[in-house]
Amino acid sequence: MSKVQISRFQIILALVWSVLGSGIVTAPFIITQFVIRDAWITLILFTVGGLVSTSVAALFVRVLPNRSLICGLIDALGPWLGRVFGLWILVWMYLVSCKTLREGTSFVGITILPQTPLYIIAFAGAIACSYAVYMGAEVVMRNGEFISPLALIVFPTLFALSMQHLDVQNLMPVLADGWHPVLRAAVTPDVTYALELLIGLQFAHMLRNNRTLPKDMIIVTGIITVLGILLAVVTVGVVGQSAGYLQFPILEAVRSIRIGRNLERLDTLYILGVMSTVLIKLSVFHYAWCEGMKDVFKLSSHRIVALSGGLLVWAGSIAGFRSQLEVNHFMISVAPAYFVVTLVGIPILAVLVMAFRKRAKRRVC
Repeated sequence: MSKVQISRFQIILALVWSVLGSGIVTAPFIITQFVIRDAWITLILFTVGGLVSTSVAALFVRVLPNRSLICGLIDALGPWLGRVFGLWILVWMYLVSCKTLREGTSFVGITILPQTPLYIIAFAGAIACSYAVYMGAEVVMRNGEFISPLALIVFPTLFALSMQHLDVQNLMPVLADGWHPVLRAAVTPDVTYALELLIGLQFAHMLRNNRTLPKDMIIVTGIITVLGILLAVVTVGVVGQSAGYLQFPILEAVRSIRIGRNLERLDTLYILGVMSTVLIKLSVFHYAWCEGMKDVFKLSSHRIVALSGGLLVWAGSIAGFRSQLEVNHFMISVAPAYFVVTLVGIPILAVLVMAFRKRAKRRVC
């Protein structure tokens, strides 16, 4: 069991940036493929997915306290079956890491480095995250603490400046097409991204009191919901119906900002922010994967697989997702059901088995 401890504030920031890291890159495009005017309503429904994740986490930490997700599966399901399901979770972490790196690579390649081969951009990101993971959980969590004050300055500034171009008519009429397109658009952000909050279970044993994790997840859900609604309102209000044809609608909304004749191209701040949050998310998931590998294969330290695992993520991001279109297809068609089975089904199974074993032990005694 690791002796590393992280604070509630650190886990909250880590979860916020883990969802927003790639969410602000891919989710807007996915949502606008189904609904534009009512995109902000889909973000209100994020609370439903967040509450589902919180409920799963609450059951897990109550029945399996002071254990990480992988260790909990091994303790509940036994050394063999537990490791089989642990490997399933590790594959999920690996796929999310590959997807995240591919999203960040595509974003950087399209926006600021169009002449640079994507595999070089991906390699640089993988090495940076591998180094942070090698240095330990404290470094990974400190990255979120470092970027948060900057985000508190940059985000409100860009939001306020974008408001001058907002046209409320782009948001009207509300629910003109009914609830069906809204609910269809809500599947990916409100199921897939909301369930990613359960990555926090892999860090539960590092908290001084892991029973506070569900409360922290509720806080994270509220923060992401508010930020998501604001981003949706401003983006659609500024860009309008053309948001349905843009790969990065939020970026286009930021690019509309002009201050006089000398100050423009504030989208650079947004691009740097996206790059930072993508790296934070990648570091969090990669560290969770390394810790899981240590538990499943009884390694002496997570550092043994930090660099090699980073190179594996680099290769998977290029070979597994050959374009951003494949990432979008994965998130729309595959991820919702896959994430529900992995992040709801397996932890609940472990909880039920452990609860049954405890009850049987009491009867024997």
